Amino acid sequence: MNARVPLALVLLAAATAGCGAEFDPPHELKTLRILAVQKTEPYAKPGEEVELSMLWHDGSPRAPRPVEVAWFSGCFNPPGDLYQGCFAQLAQGGSPGPSGLPPGFQLGTGDTFKFTLPADVISARPPPADPKQPPYGLAYVFFAACAGKLGPPPESGSFAFPLACYDPNGKTLGSDDFVAGYSGIYAFDSYRNQNPIVTGFRIDGRDTAGSCIDGACVGNPPAENLDCASVPCISACADDGDESCPDISIQPLVDASSAEVDQISVDAYGKTYGEQMWIRYYVTRGGVKSDARLLNDAQAGWNSDYGTKLYAPKKPGPMSIWAVVHDNRGGVGWVRQEVLVQ
Repeated sequence: MNARVPLALVLLAAATAGCGAEFDPPHELKTLRILAVQKTEPYAKPGEEVELSMLWHDGSPRAPRPVEVAWFSGCFNPPGDLYQGCFAQLAQGGSPGPSGLPPGFQLGTGDTFKFTLPADVISARPPPADPKQPPYGLAYVFFAACAGKLGPPPESGSFAFPLACYDPNGKTLGSDDFVAGYSGIYAFDSYRNQNPIVTGFRIDGRDTAGSCIDGACVGNPPAENLDCASVPCISACADDGDESCPDISIQPLVDASSAEVDQISVDAYGKTYGEQMWIRYYVTRGGVKSDARLLNDAQAGWNSDYGTKLYAPKKPGPMSIWAVVHDNRGGVGWVRQEVLVQ
């Protein structure tokens, strides 16, 4: 087994995969990918339970194959509010318990995970440097998806990510098969943020209910046996997803009320700003014109032209499209649309 890799490098590999010219475009799902993590409460209250749900897809040519998902929580108010500060909390946490994590840290498995914010998560943190800012607390939850077997990493003199991903021969797997990340949850006494409201999907001018939305997609793989009575059908393109193919308009249907006012900006600075919101598009085959589209600008407001163009693949058969809606305060929503290529 290889020496374990520091978490910062694991996260860097996950964040940069697909960004260089030698990699596949970010929208093409050809490896194991975590597309998003949704929290029941993007802004939570002290003592409140928060559930996180992971949207992932295994685009590997070896799929379908078993994928293990794990989470751990227990890092609160790290120095500088930086996730790297969690490393010191883990390293100083004492002897590992049965889960392999120090006391006070919680390990979970599966596509969803629940944890409870401490009742003193706000009061235990020093006041914000800016006195106009409301007091807050911060929790980090880490997660990983492994197309193999999760296990403790080889021993090392310094703390690293507490999980590794192994193949049947005990060899550690790389970023095509092992993805790790983190999600931050802010706690306030009197402020909330809701997840974006996704109601369906529009393809080539046709509105649908979407194949699944939010939690209904979690642990629910795309269907394989499709027909044109149940899903939209599109014509195959010999240029296989290139922009020379006929373009097909696609977009999620997002309720405009999703664009909330940032009440903290109003109360602290007397400035009425909206949430910054954007959409990320992903496909199992074919291509799209834009990986990301602006949905709401903090000052200019709602952008009604938030769709993109789909370019069909050349091979007939089923394919899936995801649209993941983000806001800059931790909110996430998504829709998956299955399509049949003819």
